[in-house]
This record gives sequence, structure tokens and C-alpha cells, in this order.
Amino acid sequence: MLWNKKMKKITEEQCLNLLKERFPNFIPYWDSSVSCWETTEGMLAQMIPFSQYAEDVLKNNNIVEIKNIFDFVEFLLCGGNESVRNGIATCFLEYLFNIDAAGIKFTSFCQYLGKKSLDYCRVWDKLCGNRTEGLWPTSCKD
Repeated sequence: MLWNKKMKKITEEQCLNLLKERFPNFIPYWDSSVSCWETTEGMLAQMIPFSQYAEDVLKNNNIVEIKNIFDFVEFLLCGGNESVRNGIATCFLEYLFNIDAAGIKFTSFCQYLGKKSLDYCRVWDKLCGNRTEGLWPTSCKD
């Protein structure tokens, strides 16, 4: 899936449709989270179940799907509107720091992060005063 600067920015509604279309196995995560929210609007409502889906994919070490997820995340960081970009960054990518602490290390998936994703994670890591293993050049692609 390619995006170029002449295309319209991806909206929140389009993002959810793309998630369901691109990741059919995500749909049960979405369906189960819908009952927990008063509203299903907004990037937080979309990214929580998508983050949980990605965590399970990482636990199962499904390399093809891991690559698809991170390619899609990069696509949204490049082609999403401000709300989509912020949601991907602050909800999805920051979630990765939580699963790193829970045992799914950056070293196991950092090679799949795109440039914008990696840049964001490194800035966030620095802001938090951390140096997460697997996130920096000595252990991950530059």
C-alpha cells in the first residue's frame, strides 16, 4: 500500500475501515472492545484493540503479520491526518513500551519499524529518560 503526498490524508473513519480490511483477524479484537466503550469514535478506541491484536501477533511470532502491521503503521504515520498520526504515535507506538516491560522486547521486532516509527520511539524513549534495548543503533537498524 503506497501513499503519496498528493493523496488526501487518511481520516479516523477510513483508518478503522482500513484496519478491518487489511487485518481480518483484528475484527474480533475490535468487536470485543466495542462493548467496553460508550463510543467507538476516536483513535484511542481504535488503537487499543489494534495494539492488543499486535501484541498477540508478536507473542505468536507471526513474522509475515508483524511486518504487515508495522508497514501499515508507517503508512498511517506518513498518510494519516493529524488525528490518525497522533493516535498511531501516542496510542500504538507508546503501547510498545508497555509490552517491552512485560517481556516482548524491542529487539524482537525493531527491524520491522519504519523510519518514522523508529524516530518517534527514540524521541519518546529519550523524553522518558530511557534507553530501551533494541531501540538504538547498536541493536536495531538505523
